[in-house]
Amino acid sequence: MNSVSIRQLDLKYQTTHVLKGLNLDIRKGEFLVLLGSSGCGKSTLLNCIAGLLDISAGQIWINDRNVTWDEPKDRGIGMVFQSYALYPQMTVEKNLSFSLKVTGMEKAEIARRVDRAARILQIESLLQRKPSELSGGQRQRVAIGRALVRDVDVFLFDEPLSNLDAKLRADLRVEIKRLHQQLKNTMIYVTHDQVEALTLADRIAIMKNGEVQQLGTPGEIYHHPCNLFVARFIGSPGMNIIAGHWHEGVFSQQDFRIDLHGYEPETATNDEAVFLGIRPEHLCIEERPGSIRLSTVTIDIVEPMGDESIFWFELLDCRWSIKVHGDHDYHSGDPINIFIDPGKVHLFSQTTEDRL
Repeated sequence: MNSVSIRQLDLKYQTTHVLKGLNLDIRKGEFLVLLGSSGCGKSTLLNCIAGLLDISAGQIWINDRNVTWDEPKDRGIGMVFQSYALYPQMTVEKNLSFSLKVTGMEKAEIARRVDRAARILQIESLLQRKPSELSGGQRQRVAIGRALVRDVDVFLFDEPLSNLDAKLRADLRVEIKRLHQQLKNTMIYVTHDQVEALTLADRIAIMKNGEVQQLGTPGEIYHHPCNLFVARFIGSPGMNIIAGHWHEGVFSQQDFRIDLHGYEPETATNDEAVFLGIRPEHLCIEERPGSIRLSTVTIDIVEPMGDESIFWFELLDCRWSIKVHGDHDYHSGDPINIFIDPGKVHLFSQTTEDRL
């Protein structure tokens, strides 16, 4: 059963086509992440679902009800913005209860909802403080609580953690995931941070230029990117890509050849121009069962990252990276052997950039 359905949604600003015939079904109780770079249309789509923008064409359904032209307050959604948007003169308790008081709700029900939200978000001790007396993480908890007290089926998050430092983002990611598991409400979450997307989502919709490029689980997006854009976008560092040709199980670029009989693309034809991609974590510097030697290269830059390190090097006039265990004794200028697992490579058409 779908909680939110987007059908042939279009949004134009004069001559600029922001969202283009977009279709998207979000299941009941699902945590869906809209992921993409700045300007791809993800926040615009969220604002359309919330009713903050008038669409040019299409329909928006929430819980089997057409809400395309309903006011935001009538759509049964709660929204958390990038900015906390708290009333500075009000205490936390009054910030949580304000929207409920405006509707004329009974005091006892308001108190019950505020207490419940404070308990879930562990902010009971903050109820009598004002926003200026809170840390950034505490303010964001209050902002989430303000949506939570509405007791709705669908929650919308517009990059709620982007204003926080790295440790707070990591801590609140865990809290948001725990919140979803506890409430089991539908949550739609906008971010440009792929770590947030991969760790939070049941499914991810990767967007580009107002269109969904791929919709799938984090595992599907990571292991089977549908096109070159998705392959490059997911992963840090990004996927290593080189251009060449495919012929009878062999990838070649001039005199460079890789036997890839372990990879069987269903749609590739002989002598087709392709891009070969391999993630940095799927390369290795020591031979493993089934791996083949790619080349000997010279390390250009070493990036230590604690439990792992990233080596950068040049190969076939392209800049490549490889992830290795952090316990190593390699330095810039050292030669290393690079091995590749044929079962981990990805091939994409140079013509369409679609996965082969």
